[in-house]
Amino acid sequence: MNLDFSWLADPYYQYWLLRGLGTTILMSVLGLVLMMVIGIAGALIIHLRVPVLATWTTLFVEMFRNTPPLVQLFFLYFMLSEMGLTLTDPATGQRIPIFSGFTCAVLSLGLYNGALAIEIIRSGLLAVPSQTVEGARSLGYSRVQTFRYIELPIGLRLSMPAMTNNVVSLIKTSNQAALVAVADIMYTATQIMLENFRNLEVMIFVWVVYVALSSLAVVAMRYIDRLIRIPGYGAVA
Repeated sequence: MNLDFSWLADPYYQYWLLRGLGTTILMSVLGLVLMMVIGIAGALIIHLRVPVLATWTTLFVEMFRNTPPLVQLFFLYFMLSEMGLTLTDPATGQRIPIFSGFTCAVLSLGLYNGALAIEIIRSGLLAVPSQTVEGARSLGYSRVQTFRYIELPIGLRLSMPAMTNNVVSLIKTSNQAALVAVADIMYTATQIMLENFRNLEVMIFVWVVYVALSSLAVVAMRYIDRLIRIPGYGAVA
């Protein structure tokens, strides 16, 4: 078996791959931001048992964490336009989806992993010692103040190991965007394979790229974990 990576020297392929890598990174970053917003907001609602909203948030968690992310992506991309969420192209007069493939991919990543993040953050909140919470309440903190200044900062720190797995999962799942014609690294690799037929070499390259991205995410999360760790809380590394 002779491996040939000479195609990597082609400037045209290099441009494709760099553009695809940039799309993958941007999509992952936006998905991570949406995931954390959903995770913190949902954990707050359920933890404080906000009437009505807590029930709807629980239903949201069950619906999104118990269905495949690919199904969610296809639903957003295909079904929303079927439900009438379209715009009129002024140039052609045709109806086009209100959300692009890139937007649907970001929403899919954020919603699916956000549902998981809610449970991860909630587990961190439940791990906060009751004595710490009672101490804050005895000092006159309100329920919301106790959550904001005591429970959430400690709970986020305690949930970092599990959140790391969720971040890596989000990065790996982002390759599904290629199925809705988003020009990420996977889509670009597929186009290159159709041109040069070096399937094995291209897949090895993509494999290395995702290993590198996931490894960088793990290193970054571990650094953040060490940076924000509170002595006496969580496992000692």
